[in-house]
Amino acid sequence: MWQQYKKSANHCCNERSFVLGISGGSSLELSFHFIKRFPKDYILYVVPSNNAKIVCKAEKGLNLIAEIRKLRNQNLIIENSITSKLASGSFVFESCIILPTSSHTLSCIANGLQDNLLTRIGAICLKEKRTLILSIREMPLSAVLLENMQKLAIQGVFIAPPIAGYYSGIHNLESLHDFFIGRYFDILQIPHNLYRRWNGK
Repeated sequence: MWQQYKKSANHCCNERSFVLGISGGSSLELSFHFIKRFPKDYILYVVPSNNAKIVCKAEKGLNLIAEIRKLRNQNLIIENSITSKLASGSFVFESCIILPTSSHTLSCIANGLQDNLLTRIGAICLKEKRTLILSIREMPLSAVLLENMQKLAIQGVFIAPPIAGYYSGIHNLESLHDFFIGRYFDILQIPHNLYRRWNGK
């Protein structure tokens, strides 16, 4: 699919571009780790929701936008206005991951509600058939959330909550985060060596 995107007027070269959405769920450390590990030669659009900014301030006492800019300044573009070019299906990006995905964001995308730029991008991924990964951050899962997850999975959305694979040699918090981000990179087809893969006997 990316081959056809490279011919788009949006791209004058072979740079790959991705969207990282950050919704108002706990586990912002994973969003930060994703940005830190993301290849510097790819373009990364970061789309934080207003609720994500509120959660970051409440949980960490930090300004979310300022923290993102500290982590990366090369090929980083922050967008959070509904007038953004990302709000149009005619603007091409390869894939989107929403990390974390709040129950609100999940429910909006599953039911066609586009109340902010993040949920609009989710709708674009569905209609343009682009890769969309939702890292659901909720436990336990209600029947309503499971139903919404099923609706999206049937349409090809990757439902990928952060669940550890302990075969990968996890021994501290950073290696745990590396495993999660590595699994997301696998789905996004981004080369990496962030974790030890299973090698059965």
